[in-house]
Amino acid sequence: MPAHDEPFSGPEPTSPVWVILNPKAGQYARARREIGPMCAAGGLGDPHIVTTTREDAGGPQARAALARGARQVVVGGGDGTVREVAEALAGSGVELGILPLGTANLFAHNLGLRTRHLRAAIRRALRPGATPVDVGWASWRPVSADGVVGTPTRERAFLVMAGVGHDAATVHDTRPEHKDRLGWLAYVAAGLRRLRAHPLDMRVSLDMTPARRIRTWTLIVANCGAIPAGVRVVGTASPFDGVLDTLEVPIRSPLQWGEVAAKGILHHAREVTALRYDQARTVWAVPDHPTPLHLDGDVVGTVADLRVRVQAGALLVRRGR
Repeated sequence: MPAHDEPFSGPEPTSPVWVILNPKAGQYARARREIGPMCAAGGLGDPHIVTTTREDAGGPQARAALARGARQVVVGGGDGTVREVAEALAGSGVELGILPLGTANLFAHNLGLRTRHLRAAIRRALRPGATPVDVGWASWRPVSADGVVGTPTRERAFLVMAGVGHDAATVHDTRPEHKDRLGWLAYVAAGLRRLRAHPLDMRVSLDMTPARRIRTWTLIVANCGAIPAGVRVVGTASPFDGVLDTLEVPIRSPLQWGEVAAKGILHHAREVTALRYDQARTVWAVPDHPTPLHLDGDVVGTVADLRVRVQAGALLVRRGR
């Protein structure tokens, strides 16, 4: 019997395995073709396969899976698709398998799930047994193009990092065609053009302590700390420890970027004055001026503030171990 490929609002399926695929992701067609037979070979029956759209990027599909009794969800796509599905599954007890089909796949990279072998990724995503992983939740007050500050948004999940400042502007500047051609290196190329940008002034409070004023190139709140090529952006960040790591970058001279690069790429243990680390379960940041914000590499807009918390062990991810 062929795998179902119905709209997620269609008749109630009976399959315990739902597969949510981004049709714009690399290897989508092959993943769509391979996963049905592999489910059958593993005794899992006929999976219910749905695809994402620009309007419904994974969250509605995952919520439909929960409502209809799915015992496992597999998501195939990049960090944005994975984040949308994870947001719906967090705290549900339903296990998530990940097929890293996107450009950067940073969450999969931090969990040791990145692979060029699609069938190996599918086998791992279907194998029983999952690891509890922390989820970050962010809320903010958006600022419109004409400077009007809105009401606080609902909480949105992030799995890797939330960044407010020039790193978010870097993500915004990265052209889609460069991402397609260069992958995650496209972000590096865009970032090099912003290294001389002036630091930003903001107030920051960790774990409800009195806010302190900082001047920083960016403020990163990290659930995971690594990007490809062995670079540790936030060396101590772990999605298994129940806390978030913060990074401030109080650059005062362009020459300090050399120390920052050595710290991230060469893993130097010595302290770098241009980097300030901390840990917290809640973070509140208020820039002096509206500032771009990104979640896991997706810019959500310009914000007047940012509130973040961690939900420890909220997401059950199959890691095939």
